[in-house]
Amino acid sequence: MDIRQRTFTIRGRPITHYYVHLPEVVVVIAQDAEGRYLLVRQYRGAIDRQVLELPAGKCEPGEPPATAAARELEEETGYRADRLEYLLSFHPTPGYSSELIHAYRATGLQQTETHFDEGEDLVLVLMSPAQCQEAIRSGQLQDGKSILALLIDQAGWVAGP
Repeated sequence: MDIRQRTFTIRGRPITHYYVHLPEVVVVIAQDAEGRYLLVRQYRGAIDRQVLELPAGKCEPGEPPATAAARELEEETGYRADRLEYLLSFHPTPGYSSELIHAYRATGLQQTETHFDEGEDLVLVLMSPAQCQEAIRSGQLQDGKSILALLIDQAGWVAGP
């Protein structure tokens, strides 16, 4: 874990703040030809349970977020996109983490095959927009980056670069 410290001044007094430094992350919103969203179910050790979420993952050092989004989509779902559209970037927990998440919409999907990273065991889950809304309401889908990305997609918002 990469815990860093930064000292800055507030109202003339030095303040030391500790935070977790994390690599940039991508999350991908993709729908199949029937309009179902591609989600994955995987174990998350931090909360010790299976989690339903959109395909996502870390950017490798020097890897552009769009390249990471294309890679993660195919690795985790077995689908390749003809086009990736950047939606927005956001800091989910700036109070204690430097993490920056980039959201993309994938279109023109073509089925290929999955290529899981070591330690990954994912199951593809296809859900209609209505099923996603119900999963959010019922607490079945609690992953913050996925909820935000799905709501932005369903609202038709595009933030741009």
